[in-house]
Amino acid sequence: MDTTHPIQAWLAEQRPQWETWLHTIHQRPETGFEENHTAQFVAACLHELKIECITGIGKTGVVGILPGTAGTGRRIAFRAELDALPMQECSGVHYHSRIAGKFHGCGHDGHTTTLLAAAAYLAAHRDFAGTAIFIFQPAEELLSGAQAMLAEGLFERCPCDEIYALHNLPGLGKGKVGIPAAGALASADHVEVLIKAKGTHGSAPHTGQDAILASAHFLTSLQQSLTRILDSRDSGVISFGSIHAGQANNILPEELLMTGTIRTHSETVRARLHAQLQQAADSTALLYGVRVAIHYPHQAPVTLNHPQAVEAVQAVATRLAGAEQVIMNARPLMASEDFSYFLQQIPGAYFFMGQDGPYCHHPQFIFDTDIIPLGASLIAELIRQQAARPTTQ
Repeated sequence: MDTTHPIQAWLAEQRPQWETWLHTIHQRPETGFEENHTAQFVAACLHELKIECITGIGKTGVVGILPGTAGTGRRIAFRAELDALPMQECSGVHYHSRIAGKFHGCGHDGHTTTLLAAAAYLAAHRDFAGTAIFIFQPAEELLSGAQAMLAEGLFERCPCDEIYALHNLPGLGKGKVGIPAAGALASADHVEVLIKAKGTHGSAPHTGQDAILASAHFLTSLQQSLTRILDSRDSGVISFGSIHAGQANNILPEELLMTGTIRTHSETVRARLHAQLQQAADSTALLYGVRVAIHYPHQAPVTLNHPQAVEAVQAVATRLAGAEQVIMNARPLMASEDFSYFLQQIPGAYFFMGQDGPYCHHPQFIFDTDIIPLGASLIAELIRQQAARPTTQ
């Protein structure tokens, strides 16, 4: 990282301020669509920076709008998340969570602070073209906040030409910037499989239908068939984490419910997985005489980066961090993000900031504040660079 860059120097001077912001957010974590205090705090920070602020988009979402003073340009957005996790913190930091059972264990407090720091820099240095849009999204962990903001007219009320987001990534290497070429994060489909049968006494299974045996066939045939219908070079995973059925050891139940998750980095593979689930359901129904229904209560598509946006991030990261610190075509994660819904609306990219320590969602996770200056400078420079591009490109 080029510590002599003017943005780096300015952010270093402001460290006490943005550390205070992070500690305030971290100490009062709030889960999805309950981020009332966090949203109020972010809005207050934006108002203090004299940035136009819109609140209540997607219930608890906040948007800051900052026009530059260097003339007409494009509107570039950057998104950070507001929500925490429903888990107990064991990090040992002095600014630990003051709310039992809630913890910023994914670093969203750090992402929000990083975006606020970038907003503070741009507010103090408004000599850029176009408009910066700062989007603080609720309920990312629920994979619901982006859709909620879109449903309430986010991009109609705040038109954007491009949108970007970053995420900390333990294990990537502190100071590294990882930029996936296409799929950055997997799709996430919550799947429910309901098997209905004619229950009967366990001593006379021929007088009814066996939902439990049918579920065993469904699972084994599905997983075995996936090894033959998917290209082994593609990523595609179906995992079931719960099975609920029955009340007694000698009664075949009338219903069985399985819940699971589907993950892939390709929308084509995703469609194939859905089709294979249905085929496994149809064959199970035919063999065992049961009824099998598949339902997807929550879904998020692949977080798919756009080529020109990837090039834009690479240019800025190389300039600020140095080419040796930039990992192009970074390996995607099987984790999922509803930022994918934003990328379906407008071009953009999602990239990673490396740090050390335990992985996200671990009770001892600590967001590394040392990566905030680089993250904030990347955001500010990316907005300045992309907002100044000709609108005809």
